[in-house]
Amino acid sequence: MTRFSGSTTRCRLLTTTTLLVVLSMPGRVNAETPDELIAKLQNKYEQIESFSADFTQLFRSGDVQLQESGILIMKKPGKMYWEYRHPTPKVFVADGQKSYFYLPLDKQVIVSDLDLSNAQTPLLFLMGKGNIQEDFQVGLEPEEKPLQGENILIRLTPKQPQGIYSYLILEIDPSIYLVRRLIVIEPIGNRNEYIMMNFQENIRIPDGQFNFKVPPDVEVMYQ
Repeated sequence: MTRFSGSTTRCRLLTTTTLLVVLSMPGRVNAETPDELIAKLQNKYEQIESFSADFTQLFRSGDVQLQESGILIMKKPGKMYWEYRHPTPKVFVADGQKSYFYLPLDKQVIVSDLDLSNAQTPLLFLMGKGNIQEDFQVGLEPEEKPLQGENILIRLTPKQPQGIYSYLILEIDPSIYLVRRLIVIEPIGNRNEYIMMNFQENIRIPDGQFNFKVPPDVEVMYQ
């Protein structure tokens, strides 16, 4: 959710929510096939009811490169909380039915209906929806390198064309079947990268975490 202007910020938000979220194979003995790895990854996240993580988001468009960071909290079904802390504070909250994108410096809140039923993104399986192997062609990533040597990179190409992205890359820790990095490649060549750290699964998160109250004296926009 990189912030250039109002319209660009909203486009970046849409990329995050639709997604908004979830990765060359080094030499390994008895390595799993991409399909086997994804099946175990899917099974892992089906057992996770909630999680939190620190994240860093890197956006690149041509010569422009921007970096943001914050915390991410998710709880099934369909609840999300993204708090961007650096360099510009922003908050995105989804309560399962609606989403709220709060820009404190702009004194603006963007409210949208949240419909995850037809979206095709790996973030859906993090929230108990969707199936990667049904929605994507799964294969090894031929170009990108992993951030950590033992991690495995998988490229996911949507079986049905998606207007907002061409393909996705997951960096997976094969020892615990967790997504450490998600890369979104857009049709126009833009690149959005999410790196997740300090992952904590099945933690107690009150539903109130996802109840957004519109602050006073802000502009509310509906999409």
